[in-house]
Amino acid sequence: MALRIQQRRQPSGGRSQETPQRQVPPRTVLWLCLGAGFITLLDQSVFVLAVPAMAAGLQADAGQVQWILASYSLAFGLALVPAGRLGDLVGRRTLFVAGLSVFGAFSLLGGLATDPTVVIGARLLQGLGAGALNPQVLGLLQDVHAGAGRAKALGYYAAAGGTAAVCGPLIGGVILSVGSQEGSWRLLFLVNVPLVLVLVPLALVFLPRRSRSPAVPGQRRPTIDAVGALLLGAVVLASLVPTIQGPGPETPIWLGSGAVALAVFAGWEVLYHRRGRTPLLVPALVRSPGYVLGTVVALCQFGVGAAMAAVTAFYFLAGTGLPPLGAAAILAPQAAGMLLASSFSWRFLGRYGRGGVVWALVAGLACLPGKDLAVQYLDSGAAAMAVAAVGLLQGLAVGLVVAPNQTLTLAQAPPGATGVAAGFYQLSQRFTAALCSAAAAGMFLTAGADPRRAFHQGVVLCSVLLGVAVLAGSADWLRTAAVAGRQATRRQPSKRRRAGP
Repeated sequence: MALRIQQRRQPSGGRSQETPQRQVPPRTVLWLCLGAGFITLLDQSVFVLAVPAMAAGLQADAGQVQWILASYSLAFGLALVPAGRLGDLVGRRTLFVAGLSVFGAFSLLGGLATDPTVVIGARLLQGLGAGALNPQVLGLLQDVHAGAGRAKALGYYAAAGGTAAVCGPLIGGVILSVGSQEGSWRLLFLVNVPLVLVLVPLALVFLPRRSRSPAVPGQRRPTIDAVGALLLGAVVLASLVPTIQGPGPETPIWLGSGAVALAVFAGWEVLYHRRGRTPLLVPALVRSPGYVLGTVVALCQFGVGAAMAAVTAFYFLAGTGLPPLGAAAILAPQAAGMLLASSFSWRFLGRYGRGGVVWALVAGLACLPGKDLAVQYLDSGAAAMAVAAVGLLQGLAVGLVVAPNQTLTLAQAPPGATGVAAGFYQLSQRFTAALCSAAAAGMFLTAGADPRRAFHQGVVLCSVLLGVAVLAGSADWLRTAAVAGRQATRRQPSKRRRAGP
């Protein structure tokens, strides 16, 4: 059956009107974004179980292993904010396709590499591609959805990301069980390539061509803050290097350099904004207490997820001699709990708001001592069962935090800065993922014959981070309650007391 295409008649000599952009169903954009986001977010956690195989196959030393684990998150974080700003200005589809292509190309290089330095370089460039992609995912979801639909879409994305972080070891364990001990880790790189070859053409066809944020009010012209990006990268790098190298005479130098770079970054951003240009960090974000406190919650919670997955995997691999698939199975209940809770987290958010997120954080914090007690006082078989059972409860708690906190936090972003807001939000997550995964690896690489002590140190680190998250979430809970109270007072009509009859 032939298709009938209606065209507007034009006056003689006139030009035909431009064909309007084809409307793509929001659900199609959602699933495409979820697929691309999942494989890039999965790539950090999927390598946790591959550490022994990579160290053996590449003959890598302890420092090189830590860099392989941390470099992806480091580059991911560095690319997020500039890519978010660039997507706001030039369009999200272009950055989406470019980032996904870079991610796929260097997945291929990493899978074929035979030298640890080349693998580190491939992981860095993989991270840059993933960091360019993910702010576009969040921006696209906010562009094509509104209201409750936006909350659900962001919930699905948060669930995909959180599930990738938790399921990574499980998927990695399955893949590692396929090949040889020295070469199976290459499959973790190469499995990305066919997925990218499918997703890139779909993105070119289905993603909206003109998807960008409106200009920030008062801005003279769109600009890219390259100096700010370099200074922010210096801050992140100066924080990460001492974590990988461990305490030493250079540590104060690195930390001092990071503090100086942070101060210069803050001053540069103020100066750049006063010139009427678009700073990397929009001042309105810093002035938004809801955004700042929510980002602190995300920073701490994501660091806990990366560190706890790493210390659990390392303990059962190195401490008990469990094979990769067995160690991965211990983490599976936590993934199942998170998936279950994430599926109704948007309803949870609508009913309980920020207060519900705080109580979910408290529940997650209460699970950590249970895991530590099981490892310290039970034999390896009983400890594995106990850690898996407590992990199920922790997964339920995490599923009620990730999506609601992301929705509440990004809702505080000012107009024209959704990409930047999403970029800084994810930067906080990737920054702590890099630090905590490197710290966890360092604990076990230096633990020697005492893996239980390294596990305990990991639990202490996670407990501190979750404690900070509870404090930040509680502060935002009190703030929103106070704001709601003031608004309710304004809405009430003034009551005047009348004297006499």
